[in-house]
Amino acid sequence: MSSHRYAARPSRPSLPALALDLGFRVRIEAHPSQRSIFSGAEDFLAQDLVSELAEMVASLRVHSFALRAELEQVTSALMVNVECGFLSLADRAALDLGGLFASAGKHRLADPEFAVRSASAAFRIADLFVREVR
Repeated sequence: MSSHRYAARPSRPSLPALALDLGFRVRIEAHPSQRSIFSGAEDFLAQDLVSELAEMVASLRVHSFALRAELEQVTSALMVNVECGFLSLADRAALDLGGLFASAGKHRLADPEFAVRSASAAFRIADLFVREVR
């Protein structure tokens, strides 16, 4: 029996694919007055606060796997929205995250002091986004 009987066929790029990849350099003139939709958050303070909050979520001891999953999901949504510059959606995610922290502290699913600090940080971030959107 031959061992390469089940091997994948070597792929050869088609002629149009080879013609497109010539490696030409392209020069694009960008003006600082122009902004793209996905330019990211202009205030790097907000990104720093969000990354600090994400570290707080990662270090938080939680007594519920469902709560942990929800915290991580909302935190990743917050980070993506901040990076893409969608501040109104980031505001919602920060408010949701603050509510999750407050609920976790209230129901003793996490350290109450740490949950209160994290909730206030999330609400502070949401307030920052509200001011930027206006």
